[in-house]
Amino acid sequence: MSKILINSISVFFLFSVSAFASDEKDAVCPISGEVIKNATTKTEFKKGSVYFCTESCKLDFTKNVKKYASKGNFQLASTGQYVQENCPVTGRKLKKNPKKPKIVSISAKDVELCCGGCMKKASKMKDAEKFELLFSDKSFKKGFKLASK
Repeated sequence: MSKILINSISVFFLFSVSAFASDEKDAVCPISGEVIKNATTKTEFKKGSVYFCTESCKLDFTKNVKKYASKGNFQLASTGQYVQENCPVTGRKLKKNPKKPKIVSISAKDVELCCGGCMKKASKMKDAEKFELLFSDKSFKKGFKLASK
């Protein structure tokens, strides 16, 4: 129970703080939730870089990658290192220029879904569950790809 509460609080903090990370070079530490300006402490993750506010946070992340993978995935997407290609829920291709795109905003990051069914599923979830639905390793693999350089 306390594990769920702690994860919910950290995801809420990540949501709250990431709305203030205004520059694309800004990142939100996946461990502390702090906005990092011109981050230099980083580690390689999925052919991208995840940034941290301190070496201690970097160490926590590298020791517990599975635990923090969703937050790392979110940072990769929110910093533009990965781009959305498909629906992260189903893996289906997204329609090009849809009249009414199915958009879910989470931590100032818009994620497009493929259909009303996915939108309905996401809209019924609390933020922490929705975050996992969209940025878990499984969903990230389905919906995002490494950005072209």
